[in-house]
Amino acid sequence: MPQTGATPRRGRWAITAFIVLHVYILAAWGLPISGLRTMLVRPIEDYVNYWGLWHSWDMFAPDPLSLNFRIEALIEYQDGSSRTWSFPQMAKLSLWQRYQKERYRKWEERVRMDVNAALWDDTCRFVARLNDTPTNHPTHIVLIRHWALIPAPTVVPGTTVPQDFQPRPDQYEMPLNYRFKSCDVQPSGS
Repeated sequence: MPQTGATPRRGRWAITAFIVLHVYILAAWGLPISGLRTMLVRPIEDYVNYWGLWHSWDMFAPDPLSLNFRIEALIEYQDGSSRTWSFPQMAKLSLWQRYQKERYRKWEERVRMDVNAALWDDTCRFVARLNDTPTNHPTHIVLIRHWALIPAPTVVPGTTVPQDFQPRPDQYEMPLNYRFKSCDVQPSGS
């Protein structure tokens, strides 16, 4: 039986609908927080979160993040020893490693916030699994957030114009810290 051309037409419509949906996602998700944005993203929110398509422009405007932070986990083992594990820090990784672990940065940014406390137990379990050994299992995990305010830019002497280049010191201390979650680790299989 000869092909009528309906199948290729349906395929084009499907591709067009896919493209239109994703342009809509880009446009709606990129809007500033407002009632309109909430209304526009509500129907697509589950899809966007499931596929990891969410994005935000808060890095740029209107109020960029004004602090640096990192998260560490203090791990206590069966034999009484302990060690500290840090989430991957992009500045300390090779280009290939950064490519592989970039999502850690967003996870770390989100998991540190109190509004995401529902993620903390799973984060403790993840850290425990990652740092488990066949002979010495983790028994307790403490998640610690460290932070420091980003200093204001220095200005060109005699003006109010910020300097173009703001070097980051080699040793950057984050003096503020808070132990925000403490978890006992259950033996595997229980």
